[in-house]
Amino acid sequence: MLSNPEITTLSTFGMKQVSYEEARRSAAFLFNLAYGRAIRRNLWAKLTGKDNELHTLSSYSAGTQTQRSNRVVTVSIDRITGSESRSLDFDARFNPLRKLHRERWMSILAARKMGVPLPPVELIRVGKVYVVRDGHHRISVAKALGQLDIEAVIVN
Repeated sequence: MLSNPEITTLSTFGMKQVSYEEARRSAAFLFNLAYGRAIRRNLWAKLTGKDNELHTLSSYSAGTQTQRSNRVVTVSIDRITGSESRSLDFDARFNPLRKLHRERWMSILAARKMGVPLPPVELIRVGKVYVVRDGHHRISVAKALGQLDIEAVIVN
């Protein structure tokens, strides 16, 4: 049996048993891929003059926000195009732009791989798209894992 359950706790992720250490190794690898994508995309954007910035809430027209929803809804991640306050931390595809977010990003991915339930993200609906209030790292991890939808609460 396992000698130290705090360090080697096993949980189910899909059909595979994943230890904490294995989840952290996988998270570090995926963070490095996502961070590398962000750096390359920023460089390409500068060379081509294309936009790679996460939109800010203020960049959308005023008066188009919707009412708050107290229920959890499923939102297509492709419809999440902006951030209320963290537009410098992630690129337009929610790849992390700063290494200082590595630990937070990795802990969320490790939790996901170990089957730990995470709270829904908080989004602001602006017309047909959404802006993130809370949950930037969860969205970034979801995108890195190829997830198409995410659970969210709509706030204003």
